[in-house]
Amino acid sequence: MDLNIINLVYLFFRLAPFIIVSYFALQSIFNQDFKGLIYLVGLLIAAVTTVVIGNVLPKSTEPMIASAKCNMLTLGANEPISRLPLSQTVFGYTLAYLSYFIGINNLQTQNIATFIIFPVIVVADFIWSTSNNCATPEFLLTALIIGGLIGVLWAMIIDSTKVANLTYFSGISNKDVCTQPSRSMYRCRSVKKDTESK
Repeated sequence: MDLNIINLVYLFFRLAPFIIVSYFALQSIFNQDFKGLIYLVGLLIAAVTTVVIGNVLPKSTEPMIASAKCNMLTLGANEPISRLPLSQTVFGYTLAYLSYFIGINNLQTQNIATFIIFPVIVVADFIWSTSNNCATPEFLLTALIIGGLIGVLWAMIIDSTKVANLTYFSGISNKDVCTQPSRSMYRCRSVKKDTESK
């Protein structure tokens, strides 16, 4: 593969779901919290649901001649494990999951980049996949909707636990989380002040 702009764009779109998942996993490890693990559990549910629904759906009636670009990086042996594109599921799930917490905590102005970058990636992947005959627009939209719905539902479940350490964008940082005070012992001593003037 030559390193030109088209190949770099292709590589970015093929690896974007892995990059996003790796980011959340590594952030959780480095911050020593469960936020990334909770995100990944929900994403796993979304991915399994997408695979199951994708295998139940009838094959597209349009003649799809998938190029080698579509199957160069897949999780299956020779073909993708799902008829529905998992990349759209990852994008839809992540955007919906983060948007829920951003919305309930009124943090929209601090997270404008999230609402710009993710839709751009979703639309660009949609255009790239359809123009290269990797998936039909219906399958792409179905995967995006499945990911989005499960992202919102999972975020609602996590939010219902009322544990701020499990949610992204809770409105407080890790250093602001309250902890139980510990007992402290203080030693006092009195100091005599010499009041006599010489």
